[in-house]
Amino acid sequence: MAGISRKTGSRMGARVARLAAIGVIAALTTIFTPGTASAAGEVTPVVNCIMRVSGDADWIAVLGYTNSAGQTVTYLRGSENNVSPSPQNGGQPTVFEPGTHSGVFTITMNANETAIWTVSGRSVTIKRTGPDCPAGTQLPADGNGTGTAVALGAAGVVGAAVLYRFRRRMNRMSGGPASADAEV
Repeated sequence: MAGISRKTGSRMGARVARLAAIGVIAALTTIFTPGTASAAGEVTPVVNCIMRVSGDADWIAVLGYTNSAGQTVTYLRGSENNVSPSPQNGGQPTVFEPGTHSGVFTITMNANETAIWTVSGRSVTIKRTGPDCPAGTQLPADGNGTGTAVALGAAGVVGAAVLYRFRRRMNRMSGGPASADAEV
């Protein structure tokens, strides 16, 4: 950096680092902000079938949904997307692709339990007396499609740690304060 003092170069480096951090935060906010539901369509939860296990004592409900919105919508777990009773809550999807999707997730119930899955005010009651699953029904794979979001979040944390270490190293090399947050 010919013609630029060490102090000015250090300030420019700090500004570039701040702008990079702001860019990363803005990108992550865009990625993690849920989409809004369209008033033109609805997400309707459905019971695809019931599979008996362990005789008559336990059973598995295979669930899916229909999204008539024509676009992907997101309902985070909570008041807009929940399964009750609460021990069953947590496995349901949060991102709903357009169309009809069968076998999206399962819940395991005991004896005569019932559950209710509600998505944006539309509910389905899950009972042991639902339609039987045909022999050889494939159960959905574990997971709920959040793997990509978790990976991006982890990458953001690693990126912030690398940026922090870089700033500390640059401050040491320039003879500035050891703290990465200190102004030069």
